[in-house]
Amino acid sequence: MKLLYRIAFWCTCIFLLPSHLLAQELLEKRIVLKVTNLPLDETLQKIGDLGGFSFSYSPDMIDIKSRVTIQAVNQSVREILNAIFKDKVTFKERRRYIILQKNTRTDKPQEPQDFDLDGYIIDNKTGKKLANASIYESVTLASAVSNQYGYYKIRLPASRPSLRLEVRKEDYIGKSIPIPTRKDTYLQISLNPDTLRPISGRVVTHTPVQVDSLHHKVAVPQFEVVKTDLPRDTLFADSSANGNAITWADYETLRKRYRNVQNKFVSAFASAKQAIHTRNIEDTLYTSFQASILPFLGTNHGLSGNIVNEYSVNLIAGYSLGVSKLEIGSLLNVVRGNVTGFQFAGVGNVVGNDVTGFQYAHVVNMTLGNFRGFQGTHLLNYTGRNFTGFQVAGVGNVVVGELHGYQFSAGYNYAHTVRKGHQIGAVNYADSTATVPFGLFSWVHSNGYRRYEFSTDEFNYFNTAFKTGVSRFYNIFNLGFSGLAKDKPLFTIGYGFGTAQKLGKGWSANADFTGSLVLLEHNAADDISQGLVRFALGMEKKFGSRFALFAGPSLNTFFSKHSGLINPEGKKGLSPVWIGQKPDGSNKVYGWVGFQAGIRFLNKI
Repeated sequence: MKLLYRIAFWCTCIFLLPSHLLAQELLEKRIVLKVTNLPLDETLQKIGDLGGFSFSYSPDMIDIKSRVTIQAVNQSVREILNAIFKDKVTFKERRRYIILQKNTRTDKPQEPQDFDLDGYIIDNKTGKKLANASIYESVTLASAVSNQYGYYKIRLPASRPSLRLEVRKEDYIGKSIPIPTRKDTYLQISLNPDTLRPISGRVVTHTPVQVDSLHHKVAVPQFEVVKTDLPRDTLFADSSANGNAITWADYETLRKRYRNVQNKFVSAFASAKQAIHTRNIEDTLYTSFQASILPFLGTNHGLSGNIVNEYSVNLIAGYSLGVSKLEIGSLLNVVRGNVTGFQFAGVGNVVGNDVTGFQYAHVVNMTLGNFRGFQGTHLLNYTGRNFTGFQVAGVGNVVVGELHGYQFSAGYNYAHTVRKGHQIGAVNYADSTATVPFGLFSWVHSNGYRRYEFSTDEFNYFNTAFKTGVSRFYNIFNLGFSGLAKDKPLFTIGYGFGTAQKLGKGWSANADFTGSLVLLEHNAADDISQGLVRFALGMEKKFGSRFALFAGPSLNTFFSKHSGLINPEGKKGLSPVWIGQKPDGSNKVYGWVGFQAGIRFLNKI
């Protein structure tokens, strides 16, 4: 059955495609024509012979005996027909025919409701027809894109007192054209290439073509690099722990790569026409309100990706350049630029630049620039640069740049650099931090606290522990065992928290609190009912940058569902100092003061 569907599909394509492509090519065929005082019907016959097609028309509607004088060299059939009929005739393509009809609009004395502008967008220097140029009117938001032959057609309302056509093309100087007429007009537009390029050096500025955009203009910020005493090609010094210098070339490469990824990601939600407009149009348009069903179906039409809205309501998904006050979407909100104010989405918010305000979505919030305010979701928050404020998620928070605030998550928190605030979650990660992360597992790569520890005490012959976090608060994972020694546990496994304080000259003090499960020789795998709670103090002395010795007392409490599990007469290893009643075979809880000593391997800070 699938094979039959595929055969039917391709047969349909084969039947339809050639005529469609052929029809598209008839008016764009380029010919050389030179006639002098030749009747119109003979002129049309000559054009058809040169182009390999025929004309279809009614002699009653067109004066075929009128005389034509025209000279055209390598021009399209459309341009020649426009020169002959001058908007008095319309023409349509059907397979190998061009159908000519009288333009009835020209006979109507009353002003039409709408009128069409059409023509070609041309490179003024080379004469090349320019495809994918943007043509729009900034007040009515009507827009068009030139096709592969450079041809465009845009419909405008005749009721507007003033209209101005804006033409933009990437790498070309934009043009603004007033439209005095309110009737169908063939308008050919030429653009000059933008030959200006940023001058290599310390200062790079760029000012786009500025035109009226709903009575607003947007100035592009200027970037200036401050000279320093670093090497000549150095741009600035990295603020991370590594302190690596970043050159101008490195900065340009990173900036272009970031902007390219940013634009591709956000433009993935746009239609093909919207994507072309966002590449071509640097002007920013403004509206007070927009409503949309889909990114390409709304009140802002094809220009939605170039418009900043004060208020935006999206039934399914919306797409815009920016939001200045409020945006609500039942599924998805996509914004190319900045958001200020409140943004709510049933599924997700995607913002290509900065957010200032309140952002909430049930599934995901993704901001590729800086964020200042509150960002909340049930699943994932992502900020591509720096974050200031509160970030709350059910599963995870990610800040690629600096964190100046708080991350709360039941799952994980990630921030490259924590400047202020705290990370609070089950798992926390940061490259460097100036504050304390709180969680079940915290890892700080550059300036964190990590210890790999091996020790002995009165309860276990051998203990190993891993400590990670920061010195003021770290997580402890420990494991102890005594082999098959009598009156000793088989092994213990535990978890805890601790803090360390530097005392100077390589000395530091630790305070650790841990809880461990204890497996005894006679325990079944599903009947581990005893545990050990320990509070330990220790003194550490560093020898070099990666090695230290430590020792100190501990306060221990052993508890069990059964009595008589500890033999106080066992004299192997260090002897405890019992607190309260000495174990007599009837107690289920025992306390003592013990002692531990060992070695530690340190991370290099």
